Amino acid sequence: MPHLKEVIDRITVIGSTKQITQAMKMVSVSKLYKAQQRLSALKAYMMACNSLLEATLVGRDGMRLLNPFPLKQQAGVQRLLLIVVTSDRGLCGAFNKNVLRTATQYIEPYSKHTSVEVLVIGKKAYQFFKKYKWPVIDRYMAISSSIQMKESESLADYCITGFEKDYYHKVVLIYNSFKNASQQEVVVESLLPFIPDRWMAQPMVPAHHYLYEPDQQILMHKLMIRLLKHKVMTILVDSHTAEHAARVMTMGKASDNADDLLTTLRTSYNRSRQALITNAIAEITSGAEALRG
Repeated sequence: MPHLKEVIDRITVIGSTKQITQAMKMVSVSKLYKAQQRLSALKAYMMACNSLLEATLVGRDGMRLLNPFPLKQQAGVQRLLLIVVTSDRGLCGAFNKNVLRTATQYIEPYSKHTSVEVLVIGKKAYQFFKKYKWPVIDRYMAISSSIQMKESESLADYCITGFEKDYYHKVVLIYNSFKNASQQEVVVESLLPFIPDRWMAQPMVPAHHYLYEPDQQILMHKLMIRLLKHKVMTILVDSHTAEHAARVMTMGKASDNADDLLTTLRTSYNRSRQALITNAIAEITSGAEALRG
């Protein structure tokens, strides 16, 4: 009978765990839908801003119009700012593990000849990098829990100021990008220097004549800053969306595994119970025959 008690206890525990995983899956499904809507709107705005920047760069005079965030060749110490975006919580499969592994692989070649600073977003990244030798900037760690434009603009301002003052020669983001409900991809993306695709193309004659006030250079500088800030916001929301998609998959698989384990345990319980009943009947029958004899 103790064996049956043990099986019953396991069935109870696994049943409770299944209820938790199912509840977490449903919560993440709801949050995933909202995050997808927000990400779609941000990407549409990003496309419109890129189109405006492209229109500004078409027909430029290459000798007059300068890129405010160019590729720099600094003498002396080179500094890399690596922004690693993870989640605050676990239970989302390999979501955080993939980002952290990619980040360490990316840093290794730079650490030999470049000063590296790590800016962490999310508690999982902070817990991981605080054990290593690289300086960790944790003032923006809590952004991942509540992504607002004000916080993302503050982060973008920090990166832009450090780049303009030649403190950082390169700013790179590593995060999970949302592809679909069942797929997330780790992306390594350069934030600064910022070189639009149109900048690399040959100057073209504009199809329309534009009047710039006060001038084209100031417009381009302001527009690039706006694009960088919006890009940071889009990346944070993209990672947030991917996190919920990963959690939906992980909790779904956990619920399925719980179902399989419950089926196995119930089968084991029924067999053990039937064996005990059969043994009890056999003992009663044997006892009755012995009394008659």
